[in-house]
Amino acid sequence: MQSATRLTLLLCAAWVAALLYGEMGAYWAAHLSCSWPSASSSSPSPSNHVKVAVIADPQLMDSTSLGLPRSSVALQAAEFFTDLNMRRSFQSVILPFKPDVVLFLGDYFDGGAHISDEEWQDSLFRFKHIFSMSEQRTSPHVPIYYLSGNHDIGYSAFHSVHPEVISRYEKEFGPRNFHFLSGKVDFVVVDAQTLDGGAKQSKERSSSWEFIKTLSSGNESNPKILLTHIPLYRPDNTPCGPHRSSPAINQRIYSAVMDQGIKYVLPQVLLFPAFDYHSM
Repeated sequence: MQSATRLTLLLCAAWVAALLYGEMGAYWAAHLSCSWPSASSSSPSPSNHVKVAVIADPQLMDSTSLGLPRSSVALQAAEFFTDLNMRRSFQSVILPFKPDVVLFLGDYFDGGAHISDEEWQDSLFRFKHIFSMSEQRTSPHVPIYYLSGNHDIGYSAFHSVHPEVISRYEKEFGPRNFHFLSGKVDFVVVDAQTLDGGAKQSKERSSSWEFIKTLSSGNESNPKILLTHIPLYRPDNTPCGPHRSSPAINQRIYSAVMDQGIKYVLPQVLLFPAFDYHSM
């Protein structure tokens, strides 16, 4: 009887420890393991570097995620717990490091290009709650920039049939092609979805290319960082380095011509894409 009691207490203690670690300890561990890189000795001035927090592919669950109706208890439970996990991660691991800029690299909702306006607005409300900056009282005016993803607006062939998805996106998140200066770094945001896909020519594709071409005459003294949701073209089975869970990842812009055009207009840039969710 005593051995059974001890075993029960041991299992209960193990369960409590696992629960506490999952609910609090995992976030503390992640926080303690992160730090900003030290400023180089050649540029000790704070104005010469920018602290950037990059968030990509949150893909908030919706009715397209599991094939369940919006009223489903199972879907609502899944949304609640995944939203809670992302909010805790953002509040405990991202905001305490006080970034100068926050970048969202697309795919905010799982079915953002396909869900109804009502469900889209509901997802938007959840997104703003999860990634609220109001808790950052010490620096409440951190600039936030948004980049569109394929889950947000689809690909170029989809736009010609459903142009309303772009209007809906831009109304809340702003333009899909733009650039901004932070510190002494030029950030260039390009909607790669309009450059990819089946449509041979479209208004959206033309506007993206016109935007890219205007950048060639910009300030050449500042380093440029190109932000896209879809990675630029690379040949199939190109090695991705030793720190990826998959040795080769073939998710990228499928036209080499598009990639070469961007590189020709924007030479010597650092590329920062999203889209691939293989662990690193």
